[in-house]
Amino acid sequence: MGRCENKRIGVIEKYLKTASELDSLVLGACERAGVDLVEKDLFGAGRRKILRIFIDKDGGVSVENCAGVSRYLSEELDKEENLNIIEGSYTIEVSSPGLDRPLKTKKDFERNLGRRLRIQCGGKTIKGILKSVGETSISLDVAACIQMSEILTAKVEPQKR
Repeated sequence: MGRCENKRIGVIEKYLKTASELDSLVLGACERAGVDLVEKDLFGAGRRKILRIFIDKDGGVSVENCAGVSRYLSEELDKEENLNIIEGSYTIEVSSPGLDRPLKTKKDFERNLGRRLRIQCGGKTIKGILKSVGETSISLDVAACIQMSEILTAKVEPQKR
């Protein structure tokens, strides 16, 4: 193995270590705030980095939940042992994922029991009220039991009042 390959492996190992440390801090912040992590993304925006976190919980996310996650993460990332996890200046953004985001996990579906869904499955669209969530399938109030593995997209359909 040449020096370039060793150096590249070292860079990859360092990236994986810091990504794992960041994941651990984000999950800890979510746990502490009593919310579930939906998605985390760290990306560059000009000279700064943005750590964007989407959280959710049964009953919905409050501003206090978002602030709690952000505050805890800021405190942890400012500790000396964590200073190199995100190099350079960064901004933390914490929010709920919004109603129109795709449902992906079993927990996402469970959180939306009783809501009307619009599901793309194969070449068809199925709309109905989510009645139950099993380990590998969901049931709607229409005559449909859908295997989660067959769902292309599933979104909550906003209700008109």
